[in-house]
Formats: sequence, structure tokens, C-alpha cells
Amino acid sequence: MNIDEQFEHFLAGLGVEMEQPEDRQYSGDSIPEISIFQASRDHYGVFYRLDIIDQRPELRIMLPVDKGDAKMDIYLVRLSERTPLNESFVRMSMYEGSGAYEQGRDAALQHLLYAAAEMMKQLFWSGDVQSMVFPPEIEVYPILVEAQRHNGKKWAR
Repeated sequence: MNIDEQFEHFLAGLGVEMEQPEDRQYSGDSIPEISIFQASRDHYGVFYRLDIIDQRPELRIMLPVDKGDAKMDIYLVRLSERTPLNESFVRMSMYEGSGAYEQGRDAALQHLLYAAAEMMKQLFWSGDVQSMVFPPEIEVYPILVEAQRHNGKKWAR
């Protein structure tokens, strides 16, 4: 059982049913090429999950909240199609290079993911979570948000 399936099982125990938004370009069965967890240095109690899924960087931001069973809100942040950085991940993954290149590919992808995530974090924090207004270079999807679970309406994306 991968991490996404474990999380879905955990949420099911809380009465939350996962739904898949139509605008995602990958299935819930996609396995990350690389996954990294980080604690925020700048925001107390915030954790980040960095992934490359289907050759595209993704950032999940877990924010602590005082209400609800999970005591956290989770947002999925992706770079918009307008940013050229997406193409870098695709091209690096598809390129078949020398043996030395192949040995260093994962480390290079991790560093590229760190760099992309730093940009996505900065863009997320410059936006407004309450109104869900963010710079056009990112797409933000609420995955699990306490305000949307209010009045017994539990849901997650």
C-alpha cells in the first residue's frame, strides 16, 4: 500500500471520502518518481511533501488548524502550464544519456525538485489561502480543508 492509499484509508476512518478532480492529468495510482518530506523553516507546524509525479513537480502543504479530526489543512500546489520549468522535468526524465548521466539523474531530479518547490512555496505564501487567490504561475487545489468540512460536509480531493 503506497503513501496515498494509506492516507486515503486514514481519511476513510474519519468519514472523509476521497474524490478525484477532473482537471488532474494523472490517476490516483501514479507512483511518485521522487518523494521528499520537509518541515517548514519559516512557518511553525507546517510540513511539505515534494513529489515528481508523471514527470511533473507537486507540492503538498500541510497546515496545522485547531479544528477537525485531522487538525490540518492540506493543499496541492502544481506549477501552471505557463511555466517553462515543467518541461525541464519531462525532458530530464525522457533523456537517455551516458552511464554517468544515468547514475546522477535521481540526484539531479531531487535538486531540481527542491528548486521548483522553493518557487512554489514562495508563490503559495504570497497568495491568499482564505480566498484561494494565488499568482498565475501556480495551481492550488484544496485536498483537505477544515472550512469545507464545516457542518458535517466532509470531503477531500
